[in-house]
Amino acid sequence: MYMNISEVTNAFKIGEFLLRNDDNPNKIKIKYLTEDEIDQDILHDSSGRVYLLVSNDKIMKIGGSMSKGGIKSTMHFYVTAMQGGPSQSRWCTHLLIEKELRDENKVECWMIKNEKVEAKIAGLKTKVAIQVAAFKESEDLCKEEYKKINKKFPPWNFQENNEEYPVVMTALHREHMAQRAK
Repeated sequence: MYMNISEVTNAFKIGEFLLRNDDNPNKIKIKYLTEDEIDQDILHDSSGRVYLLVSNDKIMKIGGSMSKGGIKSTMHFYVTAMQGGPSQSRWCTHLLIEKELRDENKVECWMIKNEKVEAKIAGLKTKVAIQVAAFKESEDLCKEEYKKINKKFPPWNFQENNEEYPVVMTALHREHMAQRAK
């Protein structure tokens, strides 16, 4: 049911999630690898990327993003999900990471970066060559490879598995959003 991160050949670790121990409403934070461990430019590269959320070496979620600001921006949405108007997915993932950490599991973030390639795109009247990274296609390929081996998507990929988010977490999200609307 789980795939171990050691079976993945194209991903590299970028950081580890930690519990917060302050008055912040967010319950988790991420500690990125240092400049001695990873090229810091990768953390800010706005190219599309695939990320893997991993608990005790088991892949729990596969996602993709091309948000400006790089993987740091992408993870920011997860670690700040207890504030503002987060999606149900980010809210529940935040709480799932928190639960794993409270259960004394090691939760990490890994990343797959694809090379940019030149592609011609059409505008209204012109065609131009731009540099693109096919992150969505890479994300879909990762999910399909996982499913082929494990007969379903990673456990935190609820939507892809046609599963409901955990009931208690969904209720907390609904309550948060109702309070926010007042």
